[in-house]
Formats: sequence, C-alpha cells, structure tokens
Amino acid sequence: MEPATLTFAALNARIDALPDHESLSVTPSTRQRWGYILGFGAGFTGLLAAKLFPSSKIALIFTAVMLIVEVGGLILAIAPRGHWRQWRLPSFASERREFADQLDFDLYHYQQLIAWLTSFPKGRLEAMAQYASQRHERLKDKHPLISGGLEKLGALPVAAVLYLQFKDLHWPPQPTWPEFFLGMAIVGLYWASLLLVSVRFRAQLFALLLSQAAESATIHRDGDHQSEGAESTFLKSTL
Repeated sequence: MEPATLTFAALNARIDALPDHESLSVTPSTRQRWGYILGFGAGFTGLLAAKLFPSSKIALIFTAVMLIVEVGGLILAIAPRGHWRQWRLPSFASERREFADQLDFDLYHYQQLIAWLTSFPKGRLEAMAQYASQRHERLKDKHPLISGGLEKLGALPVAAVLYLQFKDLHWPPQPTWPEFFLGMAIVGLYWASLLLVSVRFRAQLFALLLSQAAESATIHRDGDHQSEGAESTFLKSTL
C-alpha cells in the first residue's frame, strides 16, 4: 500500500504532538495566562487612568492599586512551575545534568519522527527539505525589516533606549498621548516579531528533519540493496 502524500501540515501536526520535557515546556499554564492578563491589563488600565485624570486623588489611588495588581500578576506569571520545594538556584552541575536529561528525553521522540518520515519517498523528502530551506532563508531576510538584528547590534542600543525611557520617570507617570500610543505600537511590534521568529524556527526545524530523513532513507535503501546483492551472489555461488 502506498503511503499518503507527505505535507507540511501533517509534519507540523506531528511536531506539535511531540511531548515536551517539563523543563522545556513553553506553553503557558492557566496560572501563567491569568498572570499575564492581570499584569498587562492592570498596567494598561493604570496608565490610562493616570493620563485621563492626572490631578485626581482617586485616580492616583487607583493607579497605585493597579501597579500592585500588575506586579502581583507578573510575579504569578513568571514564577517557576512545579512545587515550591523543587525550586532551587541553578548551578553548573545541575544545568549540565538537566540538559543531559533533556537530550535523553528528546532523542527517542526525534528518532520516532525520523522513522515516520523515512516511510515516504526520498524525492518528496528532498523536495520539501529544499523548499523549507529556501523559505527559512527568506524569513531570515524578512526579520530585520521588522525588528532588526539584536544579535548583530548587541545589547548596548537596548540599554541606551531603556535609559532614555526611564531617566525622567516620576510618579505618578504622565506619558503624553504620542508616547502612550507609541508604547502600545512597540508592544504590538514586539509580539509580531516573536510570531515571525516562531515561524522561522519551525521552518528551520522542517528543513533539518526532512534532510535528516532523506539521508536516513538513502542509507537504509543502500543497505537493503547491498544485502540483496550479497544474497544474490551467495545463491549464485551455491548453485
């Protein structure tokens, strides 16, 4: 029976279905989602109240309450997962041990995914790998147009921007309307940049998996041909 045609959608579904090591899980839990919602929602509401009612004592109290809610929500969101007794400061030995555990955990599922891919025709694997590589390169070129390349500029420009942003900060905050909307635009642009990075990493993973599967398929089929040739030679020699 011929295998079904391999598609990027099917491969993506397989990758999404792979279990994550608990230390590598990036999907936010319910607690973390609510923490981010409360934190950013309270911060936005507090800034808006301070802007709309700059001279009101009620607005000042409300802004202070929103600041407390924001800090509490963000602490709730970024708190490590797991039981509090398992939280400990990282060390060189523990980080190396955890990394080794992650590799052992991921290797089994990686090999299963490669074995599934090798069931498809080698030509299909190579064509998809080449196309995924091309799209990955295009995404790499597109990313600097949106948010620039921090890995090329370094952290100094970021530090300079943060200094200019907070050097005149006072309480209660009184951002101008252009600063308020510009801040919202920066947050939106940052989120769009993260989405693009996520897509670029997935394209890179597609190309890696498909190339590895095509290489494995070549090795396996060459081995099968050699085994068949050796068996045929043996049979001829015995006749």
